[in-house]
Amino acid sequence: MRMKRSPFKPRASSEYKIENKKAEEDATIFIYDEISWFGVSAEQVVKDIKDLSSSKTLHVRFNSPGGSVFDGMAIYNAIKQHKGKTVSHIDGLAASIASLIALASDEVAMAENAFMMIHEPWSIVIGPAKVMREEADLLDKVGGAIVNTYASKSGKSIDEIKALMDAETWMSAQEALDSGFADSIEETKDEKAKAQAGLFDLSVFANVPEVLSGSKKDLNERDLEKLLRDAGVSKNQAKKILAVGFVASQDGCDAQNDSQQDGCDAQSVDGDKATLRDVEPKAKVIEMKKKDRTNDLLIRAEELAPKLRKEN
Repeated sequence: MRMKRSPFKPRASSEYKIENKKAEEDATIFIYDEISWFGVSAEQVVKDIKDLSSSKTLHVRFNSPGGSVFDGMAIYNAIKQHKGKTVSHIDGLAASIASLIALASDEVAMAENAFMMIHEPWSIVIGPAKVMREEADLLDKVGGAIVNTYASKSGKSIDEIKALMDAETWMSAQEALDSGFADSIEETKDEKAKAQAGLFDLSVFANVPEVLSGSKKDLNERDLEKLLRDAGVSKNQAKKILAVGFVASQDGCDAQNDSQQDGCDAQSVDGDKATLRDVEPKAKVIEMKKKDRTNDLLIRAEELAPKLRKEN
């Protein structure tokens, strides 16, 4: 099943746009989105950079949690090949492959409250041991290319960069400047960038700074209803789910006890048997503060959506 909802931004508005596209002096690309997957594609960005070839200075503004490594590398090379001066501005976040793209520019400027994150490349693969080994070899090659880029920009040794990537290193603007990843720190004048800096769901990462992980507001019932609708559930079914949750089958499972939920089947809100597990009563859903619980609810809603739409 293809997920309809991004793992990075369950409730964040994203943006990719160009300013001064026809200008010969300065042009600006805003990458306030994921790279590929649910965000902006390399094909689009590379084409737009090519269209901006007459601009003497190309500004690329970032607020991105990362995304596809290969799309990121294509964008990186397109920026590198731009004939004019290039400047990267990290307005909120440049994480994962977005941090690599940012380093393609001649200059890297970070807002005083922005963050950069570097880590080892990831992959998901299903198959036998041979396939797993081949994927691991590919990750090593991709990781090697990324390490060389970080080392070239920062002046650090290969071993130092590998250690930073292995640790999933998050850097404030000052830390990035001190480590050689950024060239300057600038005052953030774009209020929208400030507001969006913490809107991505970064729970897939291990060491997210508290200022980013704790910046999201608690979800209320209206927020959750919207998210369920975005997941593919009808308005009426979303209201029912929030009212009673996914009703558990009568097999002795305790819906309130997480330790017992693994053995529980679930039913749709109308009582028909479904393939999911777990129960989220109304009070528990509305007061849910942990992102993984919210994400779990949405994933189950996405899986049930076709069935619920038919029932409604």
